This record gives sequence, C-alpha cells and structure tokens, in this order.
Amino acid sequence: MKLAAIDIGSNGVRLLISRPLNLDAVYTQFKKVEFTRLPLRLGDDVFKNKEIGKNKVELLSKSIRAFSLLMDVYNVDLYRACATSAMRDSKNGAKTIARIYEESGIMIDTISGIEESSLIINSFLHLLEENMDYIHIDVGGGSTEISHIRNKITIKTMSFNIGTVRMRENKVKPNEWEKMRAWVSEYFPQFRKLKTIGTGGNISKLYILSGVTMGKYLSLRKLKATTNRIKKTSQNDRVYKLQLNPDRAEVIDFAGDIYTQVMDLAKSTEIISPNHGLKDGILQKIWMDYHNKATKPSYRFPRK
Repeated sequence: MKLAAIDIGSNGVRLLISRPLNLDAVYTQFKKVEFTRLPLRLGDDVFKNKEIGKNKVELLSKSIRAFSLLMDVYNVDLYRACATSAMRDSKNGAKTIARIYEESGIMIDTISGIEESSLIINSFLHLLEENMDYIHIDVGGGSTEISHIRNKITIKTMSFNIGTVRMRENKVKPNEWEKMRAWVSEYFPQFRKLKTIGTGGNISKLYILSGVTMGKYLSLRKLKATTNRIKKTSQNDRVYKLQLNPDRAEVIDFAGDIYTQVMDLAKSTEIISPNHGLKDGILQKIWMDYHNKATKPSYRFPRK
C-alpha cells in the first residue's frame, strides 16, 4: 500500500510518497518511496500583491499535474493535498484550486494554521516523553505556529502571520510581532525545564550548519551563533560554500531569528528537531483515518 502527501507551502511545493511498514499499527513508520520539492515561492506574489500571479498559477498547475502522474506511476492508493499560508491569504486561491482540480484531478484543501500545526504534531507525538512540557515552534514561509504540548497532548496552539518569506518581503505587521511576543512571554515561562521542538524546512539546515547531529539537542547559544554567522555570509557564499538551495539561502537567517526569539521569550535553552514536517503529518493522518475506518476521512483516492 502506498500513500501520498502534497504540501503546498509559501516557499516550496512538496510531494512525498511512502509505504506504511506496519499495517496493524495506528502509529507506524513509513518507508519513503519518492520525494520531490519544487521552490515555487507562492508567497512572493501573495505577500506583495494579495494574489498568486498568472505565471505562478501556471507553474503550480504544472507541478500538481506532474505530481498526479508520479502518483499514477507509483500506484498510490490514497492521497491528500494541503495548502497553507500563501493560499490562505490569496484572493484567487479558490479559483486557482478549482483550475488545478479541473486540470489534474487533484483536490487541494486549504488548511488553517491550527490544523497545520495539529497535523505536524501528530507525526511525532508518539515519540515524546511522558509528563513533560514542550513548546513546539513550526516556522513556515508565511506563518509560525506555536504550541504547548504536555503529556503527549496538545494543550494550546496559536498561529501568527510571521514567516520567512513575509520577513524577506518586509510584510510582517508590527502588531503581529507584538501579539506573538506577548503571548509567548506570558504563557510559557511558568513551565520549568521546558523543552523546545522545532519543525519547518529550515531547522534541519540550521542543525547541519551548527555541527549538531539531527536527533540531538541544539543549544540556544549555538543556534544564535549559527544564525549570526549566516547573516554575515553573502547569498553567493550561502549557495556555494554553505551548499544551500537558493530559495533556502534567502530565508534561513529569518527562520533562525524566529526560533531564537521564541525560545528566549519562553525561557527555553535548547531545541530538538524530529525532522518531521507537514508532509509527514498528512501521511500519518491519512493512515490513522484509513486504519480506524474514519466516517469522514481526510484522504482521497488519486482520481476524480
């Protein structure tokens, strides 16, 4: 059996095809079959002009048609496609989704920041320690979701229109920063020994550049030092010396700033990344709904 997740973000568009390894378990590991990421940067258009431009609509439609063909080739059984901040904010989002469905047969769900966070958390929740408080920070191109997790239960989640692409375009409103800082500084410092979980496309690269192995804790001090080092590095050197993809090179320092600011306010001194993202959460949700025979499943078959 094969499952597919399509993640339409503000910076990149991703397809992940995987196979569940334990057909009897609700939470199972997945074997990656195919992964493709395309740096479409939908947020470039949306955060400037409030809509997806004609060229980006065309590129997105071609991308999803290509993903549909790949799902056919790999004989995918179930899929779900989710769009996040850029699609949420675009005036022509519904029209774009309708066109893509007509041309590819792929239905796209535009999900809220809260649902986005819930899906991501669901992908790693079973890995967490009992009786522990965690702050989960998910940094995307258009939004940042921050959650409190206690004893493997999500207690509270807030979504803020603060993201790496918005920051690069100088489109984050000052009051959005104020709201985020006020909530984090008031809510989280009460929890002792608070552990931070970081997700988003940039955190694994920050780990590599910090010299810390994925799965180990990265200190706030080292994360700040790595972010400051990147800020002093030219875009050309970020691509050719640090070996970052161009779209990642343009935003990774903004991601570092978000993580470090939130950790400072929450009084958390180290962060760990499960190396999971929205695509992994979509897969887990598909599998749970299928396994539990959900009456209103999130997944779809790969045809109209």
